[in-house]
Amino acid sequence: MKQLLYVLLVVMMPSVMAAQEQSATIKVLARAIHVDSSPTYKATVSISPAYSSYASDGMDFEELRSLYQKALELQGVSWKEIKERPYEFGFETMGYDKEGAIYEFSTSSIEKMRTFLTIKSLGLQRLNSVAVIKIDENVAKLLYGKAMEDARKKASLIALTLGKELGDVITVEDNQYLNEQVETSIYYDRPVGEYIYSLQVIFETK
Repeated sequence: MKQLLYVLLVVMMPSVMAAQEQSATIKVLARAIHVDSSPTYKATVSISPAYSSYASDGMDFEELRSLYQKALELQGVSWKEIKERPYEFGFETMGYDKEGAIYEFSTSSIEKMRTFLTIKSLGLQRLNSVAVIKIDENVAKLLYGKAMEDARKKASLIALTLGKELGDVITVEDNQYLNEQVETSIYYDRPVGEYIYSLQVIFETK
């Protein structure tokens, strides 16, 4: 009986030690914020009678496009600044059975982009508006450092609450890809050109 009990303890010991090790770690999600001071602004729109209330009155795509061109020029935006079908595919990916086109407008002027976004025309649909920011190696290192600092502050407070001392970093998990250019959506309640970088870090405790 004693021999059987000893065997069971030996078998269960790795599981017990693993559970203790797992309970002695602290996992936090940290973040760092970067705001680009000079982003490029880009907006994508589409024109089609598919979503025009005047389609049944005989206004076709060419007429709608002409109206949109005039609306742009009235606001000081040249038709030459508009890029049609910016990528390999265009309006055919939208799934409508009517003719249409997708257009892209880019500028480094926030005022000009603000004007562009206020332009209205029949058959017009805004698809997206983004700020294109640059994340070079120096900015990336700064974001990594700030995120790790944030992680350590959060984990230290948790450890203090648990009556433990924060130990070394066990694991760092990066779920975001940083490259030279990153597109961030333009929101009414957030700074333009803002990029939020997140990092998951696991600390040991003592």
